Amino acid sequence: MFRNGATVFALVAAAAATLVGQTASAQQILDPSLPVYRPVDKLSGTLTLVGSDTMSHVAATWADSFRRFYPDVEVDIQVRGSINAVPSVIAGEASFGLLSRRITEAEVTEFGKKFGHPPTLLTPTLEPIAVYVHKDNPIESLSLQQIDAIFSSTVQRGAAKPAKTWGDVGVTGPWASKPITTVGRTDTTGSQVFFKESVLLGGEFRADLVQQKSNLDLVKSVAGDPQAVGFAGVTYVLPGVKPVPVTIGEGQPAYSPLSIEGIAGQYALVRPLQLVVNHPPQSDLTPLQSEFIKYVFSRMGQEDVLKSGFRPITGRPAQIALEAVGLETLN
Repeated sequence: MFRNGATVFALVAAAAATLVGQTASAQQILDPSLPVYRPVDKLSGTLTLVGSDTMSHVAATWADSFRRFYPDVEVDIQVRGSINAVPSVIAGEASFGLLSRRITEAEVTEFGKKFGHPPTLLTPTLEPIAVYVHKDNPIESLSLQQIDAIFSSTVQRGAAKPAKTWGDVGVTGPWASKPITTVGRTDTTGSQVFFKESVLLGGEFRADLVQQKSNLDLVKSVAGDPQAVGFAGVTYVLPGVKPVPVTIGEGQPAYSPLSIEGIAGQYALVRPLQLVVNHPPQSDLTPLQSEFIKYVFSRMGQEDVLKSGFRPITGRPAQIALEAVGLETLN
């Protein structure tokens, strides 16, 4: 069911550090060391997952697969944005929060005041963030410094000035004089926060940034404006747009998030997608929570990640996640 409404950092880095290998056709394969899921005899109850719009897609795939084993289980997915992921767990409204950005110190503090221990963050999947331009835009690649200059007013990465035209980032010919239209999300969305922290280095977005309510609206906006540029997950590739290869700096190779190299881990803009859970020290999760986590971090759960268009993790990060909530082995 979907309802539209809108230590702690452990496992984020561990999961983000490893991606799996590729076939020659650039299709990912799963790490054979991922745990095997073995269902229990009977399970019932309701799981409530609240938060990120982005994560709701893979969460829905997990829910459908999980319920094939356990038809008496209900999974309620409430799409209310990452801003509500941690508060929903604090309030006891969610079995898991869906968080697509870094948790804030304020959220950690509030959680600790309520429960006396920090929240546990588990990273079951990764999402490359693509920089999209119109399909007719001749730009061949962008560096992180140029992307910062395009989207920010503060140019924290050292550009001489903000980029106002496509010529400012190296495009020549008739496109050089065309003004850049920047498209983004609202300030509280996970992708906007990630982009601000990782690309703008905490700087400020341009005042004329066109804000869209959803990633789909953002990419459609870029498809409809030849001068536009925006950012969203790679699952939002639509006719009319193309993801720009990104380089970390001058003289460095540029990789598309859809290339073999990009899928293999050399693309620069990848964010962890996280499950937030209340796991008191020396205590067990509920059987329903435990089985869902076991499923998500199993080979079958990571197959669902691939089906949903995201990047799976490998066996070691999966085992770390299981151990973080006292699940050292699968059944």
